[in-house]
Amino acid sequence: MLDQAQIQLLSDAALTALKNAHAPYSGFAVGAALLDSQGKIYSGCNIENASLGLSVCAERTAIFKAVSEGARSFLGIAIATRASELTPPCGACRQVLREFASDLAVVLVNHNGDTEQHSLSELMPFAFTDFREKEK
Repeated sequence: MLDQAQIQLLSDAALTALKNAHAPYSGFAVGAALLDSQGKIYSGCNIENASLGLSVCAERTAIFKAVSEGARSFLGIAIATRASELTPPCGACRQVLREFASDLAVVLVNHNGDTEQHSLSELMPFAFTDFREKEK
């Protein structure tokens, strides 16, 4: 799990990323900040499209940026929204995150700065895993 300094750093970065969200259809902006094992932060926001199936969540934007830049090991992600309620990642994002970090710390943050930390395995206990893992 993340310490308080890491939670604050990721929460601040996720709230900053939230400002760049493009959510004209749902009106639900999301920002995410992903911390790799080397201490680098990759941020992302949700980007909607008129063809809704082509939209992408903030969490996937962040991890796709990180992986495309060579990162493969992650410690935690913060997910920020303007909602009063703390909002966990959707199932698709949980599955994509699971591909790279089964024990990822997930920090939920709202516009008031309230936070709550969970493990990815807690949020997705029966993730689809690589069939090769099961053959070992």
